[in-house]
Amino acid sequence: MAKRRIVILGGGFGGLYTARALHLRGVTRHADVTLVSRTSSFLFLPLLYEILTDEVSDWQIAPSFTEVLPDGCRFICGEVTGGELQADGYRVRVRQTDAELTLEADTVVIALGSVSDDFGLPGVRTYARPFRSLSDAYALKAAITDAVRRVRAAPRETASFAVIGAGPSGVELAAVTADKLREERLRAGLPPTQVRLHLIDRLPEILPQYASALRRFAHRELTRRGVELHLGVGVASCSATGVELENGVHIAAETIVWTAGSRPTPVLADFPFVRDRRGRIPVSRTLEVPGFRGAYVLGDAAASVAAPATAQVAVRQAAVVAHNIAAGLRGEPLREYHYEPLGEMMTLGRGTAAANLLGLSFNGLAGYLTRRLIYLLAMPDPWHATKVGLSWLGQSLGEAWHVWSSPAPLTQAIE
Repeated sequence: MAKRRIVILGGGFGGLYTARALHLRGVTRHADVTLVSRTSSFLFLPLLYEILTDEVSDWQIAPSFTEVLPDGCRFICGEVTGGELQADGYRVRVRQTDAELTLEADTVVIALGSVSDDFGLPGVRTYARPFRSLSDAYALKAAITDAVRRVRAAPRETASFAVIGAGPSGVELAAVTADKLREERLRAGLPPTQVRLHLIDRLPEILPQYASALRRFAHRELTRRGVELHLGVGVASCSATGVELENGVHIAAETIVWTAGSRPTPVLADFPFVRDRRGRIPVSRTLEVPGFRGAYVLGDAAASVAAPATAQVAVRQAAVVAHNIAAGLRGEPLREYHYEPLGEMMTLGRGTAAANLLGLSFNGLAGYLTRRLIYLLAMPDPWHATKVGLSWLGQSLGEAWHVWSSPAPLTQAIE
């Protein structure tokens, strides 16, 4: 009897954690499991912000799939371009650099994530940059360094940055960007007035879906870092000179980062499934597509499941999908997914974070350590997590030794 063919589309949290959960359930011993990703490395996205402040390295948060995929799982690096239903299962098309592949599957798992949504606003696609990948992080880091260097050479000019969107991504990005700007400004000997950072959102407050205590702490940290908030007014357009708001105010910015929205990847339109008005695929509580046996959708691509588009949701959905695939192979009942919020965590700058977990709040250094520990435990591969943990420990001991061996004068002014 031929082995079952399981194809997982997408190498984010949903896809990778589904593959690992299938291995833990022994499915890879009885089925061929293939994961397809457009990149050769998994990205632990919640820690991407710390690339700007050098608190993490790329090897720590972006291990290759050959390192974190379990034995028995095949990996294909390529762009998914669509799929169709066949009499005996599914057929998925994949584009590689020098080849076009067609994968046959009895079970298909769609975890293709999302892309930035510019809402059709003029100039956003041309002049605003996303923050979704290592290349995005390093490009922004270089832009900060170049802007401060330029201002140092022309003292009458100003370096100005704008982050659009004051949800979790925008707030975290604004906080670490402010710390990076301050570091570069102090190194260049520039006054605070020559480097500006704006955070813009059409809603009247930051982090509207978060607990009030966490919102207040985040607001305080942004203010302490000199982030200029523009709330309660939307963006009308972006240009080479900055951001035009709906009230007619122009905010000068040479670098604009867009975190204001996302939408499912457009390739979902090339699959034979019904989609909602946002482009997502409706699923049942078992995360299976109604009417399509063996087709599962999770994460940002799934509709009909009331859950936010977060890593913790994708990981928990991956566990349900893996359970249901294994149960289906054994003829057992499927499990339903029910969203239960565990809390929120976010970085608010170098060595500072906020966490609200199961009703307990941690801010500042305590929040930073809590967030680090939880994300360390959540990393996909135990051996990789061990290496990262030892690296973080060594980094912390090194910084402590530096402070102890060369203490700053007590009278030194702190900005």
